[in-house]
Amino acid sequence: MATETHPDLIECRLIITRRKASEILFSTVHSGSSLPQVRVSRGVRFTEQLLARVRQDYLLETYCLSNQNPRSPDLLSYAVLEARRQNDEAPSATTWISSQEAASLEALSAPDRSAISSSLEDLDRYTTEPETGPFARPGWIDELFRWVGEVTQPLGLRTTGRFEQLNAGPTFSLMRIETSGGALWFKATGEPNARELPISVSLDRLFPGYVPRVLGVHPTWNGWLSEETTGRTLDESSDSQAWAEAARTLAELQIASVPKTAMLIEAGCRNLTLRELSQRIDPFVHRMCDLMALQKKEPPQVLKHAELGSLGDCLKDALSRLEQHRMPSTLGHLDLNPGNIVVSPSGCRFLDWAEAFVTHPLFTFEYLSEHLRRRFPEAHVAREALAPAYLKPWESFFSREALAEAMVTSPLLAVFTYAVADKRWTSPEALDNPAVAGYFRSLTRSAYRQATRSAARREPCRA
Repeated sequence: MATETHPDLIECRLIITRRKASEILFSTVHSGSSLPQVRVSRGVRFTEQLLARVRQDYLLETYCLSNQNPRSPDLLSYAVLEARRQNDEAPSATTWISSQEAASLEALSAPDRSAISSSLEDLDRYTTEPETGPFARPGWIDELFRWVGEVTQPLGLRTTGRFEQLNAGPTFSLMRIETSGGALWFKATGEPNARELPISVSLDRLFPGYVPRVLGVHPTWNGWLSEETTGRTLDESSDSQAWAEAARTLAELQIASVPKTAMLIEAGCRNLTLRELSQRIDPFVHRMCDLMALQKKEPPQVLKHAELGSLGDCLKDALSRLEQHRMPSTLGHLDLNPGNIVVSPSGCRFLDWAEAFVTHPLFTFEYLSEHLRRRFPEAHVAREALAPAYLKPWESFFSREALAEAMVTSPLLAVFTYAVADKRWTSPEALDNPAVAGYFRSLTRSAYRQATRSAARREPCRA
């Protein structure tokens, strides 16, 4: 009988283990045994959805060791989970089977048998070589809770045992852990975001009150424990006052960072100062000429060499204009989306600094403004309040005229900075991967449109 498919849902088959992966849970609803499965919505928070469905459908508390979130609905998805309680009875209509027996069950399809065998091999490898995948090993969550207990005991806190896992992978993890005094967050990152740990620690030390407070660091896992920031994330609100508060606080944080940019770069923030950006214009334009030549059909627009050369001239002219205003380099955030901003009566805090960089301050404001425009296209009052709130703290150092002039120039350079911050444009992947090539072509067209708008208002730049 054909199974009805839903393109917005992913059917995920579950390899749920316990007792150091010596047993696997099987469903016994149909004839024979089969892997349990759940359906989750395609999109964000795949791991969080997955564990919630397992809790709801099987009444089983688990955590994720590894998963696949396929882009194509035609691909099979498997997740390897571990039961939090090792000795509970199997949920209704399920049974625990030894892993040795499970891998050879005749009732299983060939893909299921293959997935079980490869998963068990991976679990064994991660157990014997924990440094290669600390969060794909059975039992790692027990080590985490022991460590959290050591960190929180001097603070008079104890864990309750309740947790939410939002992201999972062999070398990264994101978990919300409840304690007797409020929730804490454990986060660990591997490549390419390994530098988020030293950045987060440095920001907490240099700018307390603007970022979550770090309570402890687990160097072996490249992980850290931080306080939960209470309040509402900005993506939940189109309120002009909330967005204006975020913009004003961003400006204050950037002003405070001016004398500390060298320390920020040393901590791992990307160096994208105007001087650094100027050195990337010609190589970027040359690479975009190559990528545009790879495009087989229109639309979208294929920019010709002359148009890309004009874009390069506009970028150089814009850099020159911004340099004339002598605004300093500051802390910036390439991923300043409203989900990373928490607003509360006590203030505003900024989260998730993997994409921290040092550059011209207005670029980060442009990213914030663009998120508001896209998320709440009809929030005209909020957009009108955003720029004045952001610029107000800067008026103590620069004239309104200079700031207004810089605001006209910054959108073009903000797009360019966002593009060159992603190092893939320099790699062979940009030429060999159609999705990557298309991504950079799209950013280049966006920059060209910004250059055209600038050219309509001023000379000598002609796009």
